[in-house]
Amino acid sequence: MGVRIQRMSCVAAIALSAAMSAGAATTAPSMEFVVPTASSQPFQIVAGPDGALWFTELAGNKIGRITTAGAITEYPITTAGGQPTGIVAGPDGALWFTEATAGKIGQITTVGVVTEFAIPTSGSQPFGIAVGVDGALWFAEQGSSKIGRITTAGAITEFATTTANSQPKSITSGLDGALWFTESNANKIGRITTGGQISEFTNPDPVAQVAFITRGPNGNLVFTENQVDTVGTIGTNGGFQSETPFPTGSGGAGFIGIGPDAAVWFIEHNANLLGRYGTGNDGPVLTEYTVPTGSSNLATITAGPDGNLWYTEQNTNKIGQLTPNPSPTPLLAAVLPSSRSVTVGTTATAFATVINNSGSTETNCGITPLSPVPSGFVFQTTDPSTNALTGTANTAVTLAAGQSQSFYFGYGTGAAFAPTNVVLSFVCTGVDPAGPIAGLNTLLLSASTTPVPDIISIAVTPSGNGLLSINGTGASNAFAVATANVGAASAAITATAVVAGGVSLPLSLSICQTNGSGACLTPPAASVTLAVNASDTPTFSIFATATGTIADLPGANRVAVQFTDSSGVIRGSTSIAVDTLTSMAQN
Repeated sequence: MGVRIQRMSCVAAIALSAAMSAGAATTAPSMEFVVPTASSQPFQIVAGPDGALWFTELAGNKIGRITTAGAITEYPITTAGGQPTGIVAGPDGALWFTEATAGKIGQITTVGVVTEFAIPTSGSQPFGIAVGVDGALWFAEQGSSKIGRITTAGAITEFATTTANSQPKSITSGLDGALWFTESNANKIGRITTGGQISEFTNPDPVAQVAFITRGPNGNLVFTENQVDTVGTIGTNGGFQSETPFPTGSGGAGFIGIGPDAAVWFIEHNANLLGRYGTGNDGPVLTEYTVPTGSSNLATITAGPDGNLWYTEQNTNKIGQLTPNPSPTPLLAAVLPSSRSVTVGTTATAFATVINNSGSTETNCGITPLSPVPSGFVFQTTDPSTNALTGTANTAVTLAAGQSQSFYFGYGTGAAFAPTNVVLSFVCTGVDPAGPIAGLNTLLLSASTTPVPDIISIAVTPSGNGLLSINGTGASNAFAVATANVGAASAAITATAVVAGGVSLPLSLSICQTNGSGACLTPPAASVTLAVNASDTPTFSIFATATGTIADLPGANRVAVQFTDSSGVIRGSTSIAVDTLTSMAQN
C-alpha cells in the first residue's frame, strides 16, 4: 500500500447547522468585483494552480485573473475576435481554454503567456473543456458535432459523435475514466473513452434539452436541462436516474459544477439566482441564493481556494464571490498525509477517517474524487489500529451513529500533472458530503516523469488535538512537525510556515530544524533549507506569535508547513488550526 501512517484522530470541527429550503431564495455574504475592460462579458471561471481564479471574457477577448482579495489582471489572447469560452486548469500547471469563434484551443501560463492551437475542422466552435485521465485536454465542438482531444504539446485528434448535428456543449471527466458530455441539440448524454469510443444515451424526457454536466459527489453525472428547468442525474452505466425541478419556475438552467462544500451548484440565468443541489433524507434538496446585482445574467461558477463560491456576471461585467451557508451534514473527515508527490505509474496512497456525527445510522458511505487529475482512483476500508485493508475495494459501508471508519485510498497516476489540491467527496446516502477543508481532508497531489522528493509530514500541537491555542495578543506558542522522505533525494528542500488558504491572520511565524531532543539546530527564521536524502526523517519546530485576535475557526484559520524543492514545487505539506482563545477543541 505504500506509506504506513499510525492511527489518526480527526481534528475537531465546528458543528454545522443551517436550514435547507426549497422555496424562497436565501441570502449569504457576497461581494462583487468589476472587470476593468468594459462590456467584456466574463464567462467561465475556474480555480488556477496559483491560488487565484481565472476566467474567460467572451467580448473582451481576454483571459482574466482575479485574486481571492479581488485584484484583477487581464491578458489579451492572440487571435482577434477569438471569443474565449470554456477554461480549465491543465495538468501542466497552465490554464487551457476554448476559442469558439476562432476554432482554436488556447493555453495561458500563470504569468500570462498565451499559445494557441488551431482545430483541424473548420467551424468547430469549441465550447466546454475538461482534463482526461490520460493527461490530455478534451473539448466539445458545437459547430462540428465532434469531441476533440489535445495533448499538452498541442497535438489534436477529433472524434465525430454518433448522432449528426448533436451540438456537444459541456464535457466533464467521469469516475469510470471516460469523458461525459451533453448533446444539446440531440437531447442526449454522450460518453467517450480515452481511446475515442463513443456511446450516446437518449434523455427519457423528450423536451428537456440537456445543457451542462459535471461529476457529482457520489460519482454519478449531474446535468441541467434548460427547457424544463431541472437537474438530472445519470450513472456511469448510462442509466438516467432522476429529475429535480428548480424551486423557481422558468429559472433558466445553465452551468453546473462542484462548489466549495463538495455539493453541486448551478446557475439560473433567467431568475438571476445561484442554486445548490444538496442531499436530504427524502431526496435532493434545491436551495437558491440571491446575488447583489439584478439582471446580471449569471454565467458560470467554481469553488475558490478560499472556501467561497465564485461566479461570473455577463451583463454587469462583474466577478462575484459568495460565502455559502454551512451544510447541515453530520459527516466529518480527515486525511493523512495531506500531500503526496509521486512518479507517473506509481499509486499515490493516503488514509482517511470519516466520522458520522449524527444520532442515526448512515448508509452507502464512501469516497469519490472530485478534482480533475489524470489518474484512476480506489478506496477501501482499513483496520484503524493496523492500517491493514479490510472489506472490498470501492465498496461503500454503513456508519453507525457516532462511529467512524478508516479508509485507504489511492490515485493511480497515468500522466504527469502539476501539484493540485484535490478535493474528495466523503458522502453517505441522504446527507451532504463532509465539508472540504484544505490541508485537513484534501490532498495536495502531483505526479512527475522523473523521481522527485515525497515528504510525508505530520504536525503535533501541545494540546494533541491539532489546535494551537495562543494565550492572547502578544503571546506565543509552538508546535512540532515530523517528516519522512519516501521519494527521491533532494539537495535543497525549503521548509516554510505560512498562513494557509490565502487568508490574512495577525500572526508572526518562524521555523527551525530540530535535533533528536527537539532543540533548534539554528535560530528560528522565516524558512530553513536543508538537503534531504531518501528515507531521511528531519524534524522541525514552528513558533507562532499572535499580533491580534484570531477567532476559533479551525476550518479557516490554519497554519501550514510546506516543503518545496529547488524549483519551487511543493513536495510535502501539513497544517494545524490556530486561535487566540483559551478553550481547546476536543478530539
